[in-house]
Amino acid sequence: MNQILLPFKKLIIPFRVDELMPNILILIPRVLTGYLLSFVFAVNKFGTPWTPKSMELQLFEVSDWFVKLVEQFGTPFSLMPELFAWSAGFTEALGGILLILGLNTRITAFFITITMFITIAFRPWDGSWNIIPTFIFFCIGIFCMGFGSGKFGLDYLFTRRKPF
Repeated sequence: MNQILLPFKKLIIPFRVDELMPNILILIPRVLTGYLLSFVFAVNKFGTPWTPKSMELQLFEVSDWFVKLVEQFGTPFSLMPELFAWSAGFTEALGGILLILGLNTRITAFFITITMFITIAFRPWDGSWNIIPTFIFFCIGIFCMGFGSGKFGLDYLFTRRKPF
């Protein structure tokens, strides 16, 4: 059984950083990004338990405006805009929570990075700078893929070799 789980365990083991300050510098962008993704950006496009009632979104429902925006991304997104919008909203909502917890950080960061890259590459330019948060999330996703959760995340607790 250990042989089967070994490749997965290697994926979630955080980059080894022993000092306090570097671990704090890994923690801050990870938690801040997770908070912003789950509780600021996802709530107006994807139904979560913490989505305000005023948004009128059921649990796991995607807002119509977001589906229409994804449809403008062109092919293949216009073929199944509901699916792509749902997966992006789900990635932001759940991925943000996982980043806050430091759970499966590298895998979660990979999906967040892909989602942000697709938004950067395919979203029609509207003349505003609304793409800047997306680019920042893309960069922090790459950062988290490299370093993992650091010592202040569940990945570290689940993968460390010493018993509690």
